[in-house]
Amino acid sequence: MTQPPTKDERTHAYRHATWPERESMHDAIAAHKADAIAKRIELGERYLETHAGAGAANVPYERAVATLDLVNATSAVREEAIATAKGRASQHDSGSLQYPALAHDFAADSEAIRFATSPLILAPIIRYCGMLPVLFNFFVTRAYQDAINDQSAHHFHMDPEDTVSFKVFVQLTDVDDDCGPFHALPANRTRDVLDAVGYSGITFLTDERIEALVGWDSVVKLTGPAGTVGFVDTTRCLHFGGRPRKAGKPVRDQLVFQYLLPTSLLFPIDADAKPPRFLPQLDANGDEHWDALIGARFT
Repeated sequence: MTQPPTKDERTHAYRHATWPERESMHDAIAAHKADAIAKRIELGERYLETHAGAGAANVPYERAVATLDLVNATSAVREEAIATAKGRASQHDSGSLQYPALAHDFAADSEAIRFATSPLILAPIIRYCGMLPVLFNFFVTRAYQDAINDQSAHHFHMDPEDTVSFKVFVQLTDVDDDCGPFHALPANRTRDVLDAVGYSGITFLTDERIEALVGWDSVVKLTGPAGTVGFVDTTRCLHFGGRPRKAGKPVRDQLVFQYLLPTSLLFPIDADAKPPRFLPQLDANGDEHWDALIGARFT
């Protein structure tokens, strides 16, 4: 049997690999984790049979991005997230965003957990990924900067965890063009850019480069009232957000949910690394679907 990629090889791919190298890494991990992936495909199929027609959005795989008005459906989780983040100092600062509330700040029976595990959100993600994902993390982000930071998420980049994953962005504030909205380039147009620039690691690209290569009309903006939701594969779509707002505009806050597959470079192989655990409040209970969803099994 071919040996699986080592921790060092996966770390290199996460930090430095070109897109074709990352695709090869994804395939190598998938081959080694074929049994776990097959089980997740089965669980996903069973879930969709039980929740036929459920889900808020259709996210075409060739585009990997969609936006939807979910003002009513997100009301409770938005209120909870706003209350949880209110008055808090940032627990993390990426240089482009602050994080006033992290996943461990929310109880196991919170609105956030209910929302993240609801058919409204899970069904379209399962359809997109072709299997049940892992609810890996979630957090509140705050776009606080008053100047654009070079070499930061203020510029087009791709998340490096895998070649397929998913994030759900819930607007906690009203957002227009002057509030530093999230932008994403659909996956098919992103691939054109990757091929043209030889993208590797976490590379930051200028607006001018994107416009010259594929045209600004290709870019999708997440604007609209609080409750507008973006569904994006941030490992396949170039994206940016959190740029400085114009004077007089409110600070932009978002609640972000992250879903990964067993092929993610963040997961161990054969226990060669410590499994990341951002949701310690969630315990396995013996139910295959739940245990797989929280990453306790089939990773």
